[in-house]
Amino acid sequence: MFDLDRFAHYINPIWAWLYRHGWEDPGWGQGPQPEPWKTGHQLGPRPEQWKLAVSQLVQAASAKEVALKVPEGPQRTAIMKSASAAIETVLDDWCGTPPRRHPWPWPGPPPWIWEIVSELTLVANSLQAGPLREEILNIAGQVTSRANVASGKGEGAVR
Repeated sequence: MFDLDRFAHYINPIWAWLYRHGWEDPGWGQGPQPEPWKTGHQLGPRPEQWKLAVSQLVQAASAKEVALKVPEGPQRTAIMKSASAAIETVLDDWCGTPPRRHPWPWPGPPPWIWEIVSELTLVANSLQAGPLREEILNIAGQVTSRANVASGKGEGAVR
C-alpha cells in the first residue's frame, strides 16, 4: 500500500530532516487538527467564562449563610459585608452598567446573563428550601434586573 506520509518525506527534504530529528509527522490525510468533535475541546474563545461568575456568586451566598450561623457581633457583620461586597463586584463585572469588565457592545443584555440566571436557578433548585436557596434565587433576580437596567429596558434605566 502506498504511504503518502513517507513519500512526502522523500519529496521535501526539510520534512525529512525534521522527521529524522524527532519532529512529528505532518499528519497528511488525518483531517483538521485538533479534532474538537473527538477531544471535546472547542477552538477559539471559550463561551463558558460566565461559569466563573456563577461559582463566585454561589460561594458568596454560601458565605452569607455561614454568617447566619455565627453569633451576633462584629464577626458576623464583617462576613455579611464581605459576602455582599463580593456579590456586588461580580454583578458589576458581568451585568452592571458600562464600563464593566466584560463589555457587550450591542443593544440589549449580553447573552451570558441568561446563562448565569439559568445556572443559578438550577443550583438553587437542587438545594433544599432554606436561606441558601433563597439567597441564590435572590441573586439570580438581581442579575436579571441589573441586565435589564444596563440594557435600557428596566425601571431605573436612563433614556
